[in-house]
Amino acid sequence: MSQDIMLIIFVALVSFVYGMLLGKHRIMAVLINIYTSLALVTVVPETFIADYNTKLIVFFVLVIGLTVLSKRFFDLSLSGSGSWFMFRVFSMSFLQIVLLLSIAFSITPKKIALGYISPNAFDYLTTGYGPLIWMALPLVFMFFIYKQINK
Repeated sequence: MSQDIMLIIFVALVSFVYGMLLGKHRIMAVLINIYTSLALVTVVPETFIADYNTKLIVFFVLVIGLTVLSKRFFDLSLSGSGSWFMFRVFSMSFLQIVLLLSIAFSITPKKIALGYISPNAFDYLTTGYGPLIWMALPLVFMFFIYKQINK
């Protein structure tokens, strides 16, 4: 139980810093880059990416590389200010961090992943409907945010 609570606190703190570093102008572009990187890593032949370490490195390099390059391609950002705006940035960054953890622990072998997180957290992030939920929640939240902005 304490491992799960520490994981939630850690994710919340990292999400806050992540949201503040990215800000409203980059957070949506990074979300698209996460999905694109996952799609690319998933279709790369097994002979090119032999082990999970390489797959994780390629995934994160793609996310970072696409984020740096996407400044030219995407013009998505959150608009607004105030506490509601900060809540939206923090919520989106929280969902992105959990999505990244879900992807990373899905790639990592279970035995190694359990050295970092509890079995309960591993199950929530990587088994059953967990990955689908963590993949869908940021998109649902993004659509909800833009729907509220356009009203």
